Amino acid sequence: MSGKRTLIPDWAKRTTEDLLVTHGEGPHVVVTGISPSGDIHVGNLREVLVGEAIANALKTCGAGVHFVFHADTIDPLRRIAPGVPEEYERYIGHSVSRIPDPEVCHASYAEHFLAPFEEALRRMEIDIEVVRSHQLYEDGFYAAVTREALLHTAKLREILQKVSGRKIPEHWSPYLPRTTEGRLGGVRILEHLPEENKVIFVDEDGWEDAADYSKGEGKLGWRVELAARWKALCATFEPFGKDHTSRGGSTDTADQMAQEVFRYPVPGRYEYEWIQIRGRGAMSSSKGIVLLPGELLKIMSPDALRRMILGRDPGRALDLDLTEGFPRFMDEYQASSGQLLVPFTHLVTISQIARGDTDAAVEMLLQGGYREAVSDREKLAENLAYAHNWAQNWASEPLKLGLLELSEAVEAARGLDETQLQYLNEVASLLEGSMDGDTVQSLLYTKAAEHGLKPKQAFAAVYTVLLGRESGPKAGPFIVSTGVWLAQQRFLGVIRDTMAGGVEG
Repeated sequence: MSGKRTLIPDWAKRTTEDLLVTHGEGPHVVVTGISPSGDIHVGNLREVLVGEAIANALKTCGAGVHFVFHADTIDPLRRIAPGVPEEYERYIGHSVSRIPDPEVCHASYAEHFLAPFEEALRRMEIDIEVVRSHQLYEDGFYAAVTREALLHTAKLREILQKVSGRKIPEHWSPYLPRTTEGRLGGVRILEHLPEENKVIFVDEDGWEDAADYSKGEGKLGWRVELAARWKALCATFEPFGKDHTSRGGSTDTADQMAQEVFRYPVPGRYEYEWIQIRGRGAMSSSKGIVLLPGELLKIMSPDALRRMILGRDPGRALDLDLTEGFPRFMDEYQASSGQLLVPFTHLVTISQIARGDTDAAVEMLLQGGYREAVSDREKLAENLAYAHNWAQNWASEPLKLGLLELSEAVEAARGLDETQLQYLNEVASLLEGSMDGDTVQSLLYTKAAEHGLKPKQAFAAVYTVLLGRESGPKAGPFIVSTGVWLAQQRFLGVIRDTMAGGVEG
């Protein structure tokens, strides 16, 4: 169950209104993309979700929309990703589609990193076509714009030099042929044969060769390719991170190249900000600071993930808090969607106690008064799985619960004194299945006072027997949620085995 809802945020409505003014009623082509040279993380997902929001907004206006994810699989490897063997340094400069998968589980290096991201897009039910650039080049899709670029090499060089502020060599070319060794670049083009879709080049060792650009035997350089693919794909909108839109950056050069060389209108755009993981910094594949979309889909629904990653406005930086702040986010999300049936922290408790047993979880929730929450068993099972996965991977220690088996409880209780054990024995005798959390909490306090125990000592006994530690969630509601009968059995079993008959029970 994806829980997908089409909500158009205000920033997307405003951007779409401007897009319709500048580019007409369509049909529109929304493009996003990334080079799969490392982990494709949730920071990259933000770009796709921005594109999805604009595509959805266009559809609500009645416009035809084609949404494309352009995987830059022909791009050369510039640095090996963290965790990849050092021996892969020899593939620097090779297309990532032509490098073997370091773990031998996919067809190539590119697919190794692209496949998990593509699976996340499917799970989120994003209506998007994933295309691979190496296939487009090999199929001749980019042949016309490549020829156009080569025919206007001087003009493209002039724009690149002017916008970037860098001195561009006289022999610069917009096209990077692939050498016999497999590297892209490091060559000098001698001649362009437009009628044959070929260039003649000399490599760094002085060997002369030819490359057919209608068969994917090379590619356009990034800044030129950006403008060229806008034209080839008929793009009308593309979101960009701030690294691309900085002064003199890739969008500055592509804008001029599109207008002055390819005679194509610059697509509409939206500049999104980066995402950082609280306590670790901005996400970066090259630095190994990554969080994959699939990891987040284990702890929340696709719709909740959309809400989290887009935030109130993706034009603002996002500090992703998946620890202390996550339960609050989930409660706010559920409340905004009219589905706040059980507080997330309570689901976390129930999920850890039930251990995948939905029937047991239902009984605990009914005892806690959450009758409405159990009406949809499938949805409940899904939410319990999210809560349990979060508890296992992100929760702080006080929220991590593991109800002890009887033998474990007996061992843990060996450190309790006789007064604490007598206290547990009397509490067990007075517990009733009809009690609610507040009633049990009051009972625990009253009996602690009668036995001369400080609350801290009394509750430590309860937590020790149930959880194997001296603190935990509010004891009364916790006992009710676990099932009063289960707490009774644990208390009496511990007393029987620990005191060897010294206390009746």
